[in-house]
Amino acid sequence: MIKVLVPVAADLASSIALRYTCRLAELVEVEIQTINVRKPSSEEYPVGTGWVRHTWEKTMLQKAEHDVSQLIRAERAHCPTLGEPKIRLGDRDDEILKELQSGSYNLFLEGTIPTFSSSYFTKRLQSHLYENMPCPFIMVKNLMPLNRALLVLSDSVDLSRLIRIFTDTFKKAFLPIDLFYLKFQEKENGEKEKESLKTAMDLLETQGWVAEKSEVIYGQPQELAERLEDYGLLVTDLGRSLEKRSPLQEFLVATLAPILLF
Repeated sequence: MIKVLVPVAADLASSIALRYTCRLAELVEVEIQTINVRKPSSEEYPVGTGWVRHTWEKTMLQKAEHDVSQLIRAERAHCPTLGEPKIRLGDRDDEILKELQSGSYNLFLEGTIPTFSSSYFTKRLQSHLYENMPCPFIMVKNLMPLNRALLVLSDSVDLSRLIRIFTDTFKKAFLPIDLFYLKFQEKENGEKEKESLKTAMDLLETQGWVAEKSEVIYGQPQELAERLEDYGLLVTDLGRSLEKRSPLQEFLVATLAPILLF
């Protein structure tokens, strides 16, 4: 079973994330836990401590629970297994990270409104939450049918780690996969890349997976993002230290497909 944490609020990004998670639940057994974190503005903090503060916190939690419960009830039509959210007060990233670290989650899934800003994407992945993420995570920009995944190799990707984390996460999922090596430059003989593909295919086969398509493809990041945008999931690895404006990063910024990173 995959234990998934999904942050929610009363917005479109949360609705997209929940529906995508429920599509994932159709492929593999999933335990879905939602969490909502409310960070009060400076004007909302109470004057005083003790009983006054306790009453204020209780009121804030009740309001947040009411707002989010409406979203959960609406999404249960698509996913009956959705339970009640955990409600927290405080810094959003800090509270989510505490929950991830204490809850033994296998996957974090977050909805995000599509943005083609490389600086926003980099800033998010370099945030305190993502820098300390204890499990793989999926960023869902767009609600896509989860009927095929693409494992993305590139010059900067550790293919052994990529295969290991993908197969550990989706152990018993019935999910067709393709395996492409992306080259963001002029065409070459591609022998090194073909050898990497063969190694990756061998590693997949040892875990009971077979890539239906396997090839080296060439193009600029925007072009490849448009060619490959119909996949229900892209799986790759940027590494913990993000290279500024790398071609792979630009490809991930440009794609509309959900992305699994680690």
